[in-house]
Amino acid sequence: MNPTQPARRRAAGLAAIAVAITASILLLALALAPEAAYAASGIGKRVGNEVETWGKAILLGVVGLVAIPVLMKRDVAGGAVLAGLAVLVGGFVFAEGAVKNVITSLWRAIGG
Repeated sequence: MNPTQPARRRAAGLAAIAVAITASILLLALALAPEAAYAASGIGKRVGNEVETWGKAILLGVVGLVAIPVLMKRDVAGGAVLAGLAVLVGGFVFAEGAVKNVITSLWRAIGG
């Protein structure tokens, strides 16, 4: 028999007890404060709003930085592609309601 085996069993038992106590405390906290559980349910909306804010703030800066090499090479085709991508991504970022309507109408036309 390995002499360290009882110590391992004891450590595993203590870890299981610690996990059970932690889970009990969390459940008790959620039971006592249900508004915290309700507040957590809107996390997707808040993350979406944060991504929208950052997307609007960063889009033009990124397009400007990407346009520098295109302007330096005087590449008309690359500029046209960049402008098209900027309009496409800008449409998703700045006009999300209109884009949502277009996507849903296309989906209804395809799906019937």
